[in-house]
Amino acid sequence: MTARTDPRVRSISHRSLVDRVTDELHRAILNGDIAPGSTVSIVELCKEFDVSHIPVREALRRLESEGVVSLRPGRSAVVASLSAEDLSKIYHLRKLIEGDLVVKATPHLDAAALERAQVAMLEYATIEREASRLAAAHHAFHAAFLDDALGTADRRILEILWTSSDRYLHLLLGDLDKGPEKTQARIDEHQELLDLAKAGKTEQLRDAWVAHLDSSEQALLEALAARES
Repeated sequence: MTARTDPRVRSISHRSLVDRVTDELHRAILNGDIAPGSTVSIVELCKEFDVSHIPVREALRRLESEGVVSLRPGRSAVVASLSAEDLSKIYHLRKLIEGDLVVKATPHLDAAALERAQVAMLEYATIEREASRLAAAHHAFHAAFLDDALGTADRRILEILWTSSDRYLHLLLGDLDKGPEKTQARIDEHQELLDLAKAGKTEQLRDAWVAHLDSSEQALLEALAARES
């Protein structure tokens, strides 16, 4: 009897390759190596990665679901442009969703969650102002508050919104928060959130959280305007 090849082995291998292509494309787009508004050729990407068109197309479909690229008929995709309207919509949703989640999460915050937030905030305050490290520390800080309140759908939606926010942070960091006083103001905003959480002041924390997102949105809008001027 001929042994049957288990298709799950091939599936895992395929997903691993797609993950690697997705990660590399995402990195190149976040870093600006592939510029906003530019067209990318699937054929050229296949040559660069030395892979078939299948993992490249699947990677682009994933990025399209996050709003990072738009697939075009044929063999190309367009990287999403930066826009004030898009940025404001991202933050509008973040304020609605995160404001609600932080109210649900605050009464259940324990010492371990607050310690994770403290560690992430200290890293955010002291690391070099480099986009990927800042984003990672910032995510860890916010996640420490919200993790216990996140359902599967909440987490999926937030990850898309945070990824979309990160794109603006990566590409606009050079025009963002110039000067030590602005950097310190950003750190102070996070300290206020942590202090309110430790005090169990749920409504004040929600208001400060939304105000923090407002501040981030305005800073990014100003950086975007400076870039386009």
